[in-house]
Amino acid sequence: MKLIADSGSTKTTWILLEGNMVKNTLTTCGLNPYFHNSESVEATLRADLVPFLVESHIQEIHFYGAGCSTRYNNQLISDAIRVFFRNSKIFIYHDILGAARALFGDGIGIACILGTGCNSCYFDGKNTFSKIDSLGYLFGDEGAGSYLGKLFLGAYFKKELPAELRDAFDNQYGYTLEDILNSLYNKPSPNRFLASFSHFISPNREHPFVQQLLSRSFQDFFTTHIRKYDDFRSTPIGFIGSIAYCYSEVLTKVALQEGVKIFKILSSPAEGLIEYHQG
Repeated sequence: MKLIADSGSTKTTWILLEGNMVKNTLTTCGLNPYFHNSESVEATLRADLVPFLVESHIQEIHFYGAGCSTRYNNQLISDAIRVFFRNSKIFIYHDILGAARALFGDGIGIACILGTGCNSCYFDGKNTFSKIDSLGYLFGDEGAGSYLGKLFLGAYFKKELPAELRDAFDNQYGYTLEDILNSLYNKPSPNRFLASFSHFISPNREHPFVQQLLSRSFQDFFTTHIRKYDDFRSTPIGFIGSIAYCYSEVLTKVALQEGVKIFKILSSPAEGLIEYHQG
């Protein structure tokens, strides 16, 4: 059996695959090594994954993870998995490779992730090549949930929100500036906190101000990422992630303004990765 993991900053989807059949699907929290140490990864696996699997039946584990971009981070994840799956072959990949394989299989294209965070790469069917490093929510994540949340909160505290949106936001959350700053600087996973405001933005997506905010966020992604790739207008471009999927109409409109027709938008790479690893 193979165990396939798709891990973002918010959640990890684990798929147990036997030949061409999906035997089980489980969900744990996201296991981004920039926000977790080996002990917290082990604790998550022990509580939310291992009790539902028979470790001795799993020959291979393919883990695609946000933050799995350095040897140290990959080793952190690998070591934590190895505690429970000592006899399995363990492969750790960056999540952008998972997105590319899910979108294009062995084909060529520009793969993009727009979830809690963002990333992009050119995929030649085997290897990925990035033009812009993923800099996280502090310096990057254009177009992603954390970036969208940052734009929205900035507009809120700078008194730029229309009154009806501001009142609705206050009624739903009642946050003070101190609450926001404490969550950003003193609590874990500030990127996920920022991205969580998509739960307010989504029901209000038809509001002209929100439409402008979404367009700006996606335009910033195209400016910072997509325009850096040669022949981007003639290369298939695909998107994966909750933000890309949820706001696909606005994303598609911005893409057309950039002279790009999007090849495919998926909410997650799970289906594509199952197909890639079958057999």
